[in-house]
Amino acid sequence: MSLPAYESLTLKATRVELKDGVVVVTLTRSKERNTFTKDLVNEIVLLFDLFDKDDRVRVVVLTAEPNAPAYCAGADISGGWDGLWNPESEKEGEHAHRDSGGVVTLAIFRCRKITIAAVNGHAAGVGVTGLQLPFDFRFAWSGAKFALPFVRRGIAPEAVSSYLLPKLLGTSRALSLFLSGATITVDSPLLQGLYHTLLPTKEEVFPAAYAFAQELAQNTSQTAIAVTKALVWHAADTIEEQHILDSRAIRSLGAAADGAEGTRAFKEKRAIKFPDTLSKNLPSWVPWWHELDIKHRKAKL
Repeated sequence: MSLPAYESLTLKATRVELKDGVVVVTLTRSKERNTFTKDLVNEIVLLFDLFDKDDRVRVVVLTAEPNAPAYCAGADISGGWDGLWNPESEKEGEHAHRDSGGVVTLAIFRCRKITIAAVNGHAAGVGVTGLQLPFDFRFAWSGAKFALPFVRRGIAPEAVSSYLLPKLLGTSRALSLFLSGATITVDSPLLQGLYHTLLPTKEEVFPAAYAFAQELAQNTSQTAIAVTKALVWHAADTIEEQHILDSRAIRSLGAAADGAEGTRAFKEKRAIKFPDTLSKNLPSWVPWWHELDIKHRKAKL
């Protein structure tokens, strides 16, 4: 696959910069409070698919411009809900529609690289769900206000948040957030544990997230990250089965070049330089999770 120079892409809702293994995606519709649009959906899906395949990319950071009044103010519903789905999909059957927030969530979730949301502003709806929950790490401004107002707008939670939020926070806190539909601050006890780091000012969020991304890009293994994410999010049904998966992962990775480099660098007390890449060195027994899910679900039908 021929991968692009990201700066050369024609983008309407985002800007992309890649340097030293860290790619930064910046939401650029500040005047519109970075509301969720078809352009944003298309660009996020395209970009995260490219990042997943690009061995140059080790960490992805998503953020808003420093002067943006909001990280993402959610979907623009001034014209009602019709703009949130494609009428053409309904021709394929009653349940053919796929929520665009969920499409974005899955694109981010399936990226096998480390992903970080640097939430440097207020957020509502899909700005909380699709553009925060599927990330591996979340940095946020402690003064930010977040809203999940779905039940106050007559709809259900979107962007696969009804799956992710209970897993990240527990069922009780997820229901408190969903069923109240209230606006809360990011330091609310209901969100405790969701954020890796809270910063006192919005200006500190991206620099802190970027420094963290740089450190991870330099010191983590691409293949170990991908396998670990798969083990956590697609665990076996029993502890005995998980033991088999863990054992196979340790055996495969320990025998690979990254595993050898990890021990050598530790013994030699030097900076580590992992050579393995996903395109060439991911263990062949590890099917990526969306492929595994599709096969599993088809087998059940």
